[in-house]
Amino acid sequence: MEEEVVVDTTVLSNFSLVGRLDILKRLFMGELCTTDEVLREIRVGMDRKVLPQTDWSWIKIVEIESEMHLYSKLCERFGKGEASCLAIALNRGLKILTDDIDARKFAQRRGIPVSGTLGILAAAVEDGIITLEEGNRLLSEMIEKGYYSPVESLDEILE
Repeated sequence: MEEEVVVDTTVLSNFSLVGRLDILKRLFMGELCTTDEVLREIRVGMDRKVLPQTDWSWIKIVEIESEMHLYSKLCERFGKGEASCLAIALNRGLKILTDDIDARKFAQRRGIPVSGTLGILAAAVEDGIITLEEGNRLLSEMIEKGYYSPVESLDEILE
């Protein structure tokens, strides 16, 4: 089995908004996990009708255990979703998927492997899960729905 990858609210939201959580499922095949804190944030978004109603039973939930002190400390700086994912990634040596710039910088400074929506879309194209054209269309849809992307096209990162 491959190493688990912990994913935060920003990435799950982006793929949920365009109805393509299947990309995450196929790309990470059982390796993807998240926290109760992230799912609570997602449920708030669904309750407010900002996110579509979605069945999240497919994603593995990891509990904050020995990370509680670190999580509490990180909550002073990050939202609960990012803090929980960062605490778990740092303590367990997992890769984190996040688009939050501060969380990404924190992870990178501590040697935590990090990727996000763009990296996932690029990997899905490279693995033949989606075409480059479809990846660019999904990226455009995500941007229209509020995703801040440093690039407008996957062509810019897949060259």
